Amino acid sequence: MAGVRPDRLRPVTPLTARDRALLDRLAEHEPLTTSELRLLFFTGERTCRQRLAQLERAELLLRVYPAAGRRGTGEALWFLTAKARLLLAAPARRTPSLSLPDLEHRRAVARLFCMFVEASLQHPGEGLWCWHGEARAEHGIGGRIRPDGYGRYLLPNGEVTFYLEVDRSTEQGKRVGEKLAGYTRALAAVDGRERANILLACQSQRRLRNLAAPAPTGPLWIWGTTDSQRFQLLPAFTEQRQFDELPLWSRNPAHAVSDCLGRRWQSWGRQQWHSHREPSDAADVHSASGEERAP
Repeated sequence: MAGVRPDRLRPVTPLTARDRALLDRLAEHEPLTTSELRLLFFTGERTCRQRLAQLERAELLLRVYPAAGRRGTGEALWFLTAKARLLLAAPARRTPSLSLPDLEHRRAVARLFCMFVEASLQHPGEGLWCWHGEARAEHGIGGRIRPDGYGRYLLPNGEVTFYLEVDRSTEQGKRVGEKLAGYTRALAAVDGRERANILLACQSQRRLRNLAAPAPTGPLWIWGTTDSQRFQLLPAFTEQRQFDELPLWSRNPAHAVSDCLGRRWQSWGRQQWHSHREPSDAADVHSASGEERAP
């Protein structure tokens, strides 16, 4: 990776397990905002800002502010530096690079997943167990299609798995329809496809109806939504369900709610506050990556 000398790879501050997890998360989902990183990794705003500033001074994070007047938040967006990517052995940013439309699409995807995390914190028995980005979701589906993301959400009575497609009305309807049909081919031989969910998030009901006609019938099931609360079964809109009513897998005893996004590192942070120390990453590198494992 150009511009980074090997003798500059040693961080200024020792990396903790949480730091590693945060950098890994950005390697897969960058950019994320300050508030999103606080939601995922910290118990308080002050601690979050201080640690991000330390990682920035260590030349591992790059802070970018959106252009004034653009739609959305004015919060800082955080990217990995070239030094951090080399340190993590993370691949270079995917092709195409983060053009403005690509950036806004990735931000829309991140907002939806973080919405699931934030909502789960209001319900003690729920949590987003994993959030896989485009590349990992594509690998998990056999490389035949590139979802916007994959998630597994724990509920008291089961687990919802889903592939996410975010539509911002920038793609031709025919192309979206072809991608939805591609899921049927990609998952044709997968066990449990009757519990497979594709969530298609649109900005308007009119757009959703335009995209519904070419959508294949289940199983697997394609659910359209405009508010991430109510999900309508495509293509005929014959059924409407809440998220917790979507087809479920049985609960896996190895999936603990305490290890879900938005819970694990907050608990870790409280433990470090009480002990007044942050251990090195060696103490928890394995479990830091464990939150991402999902069948």
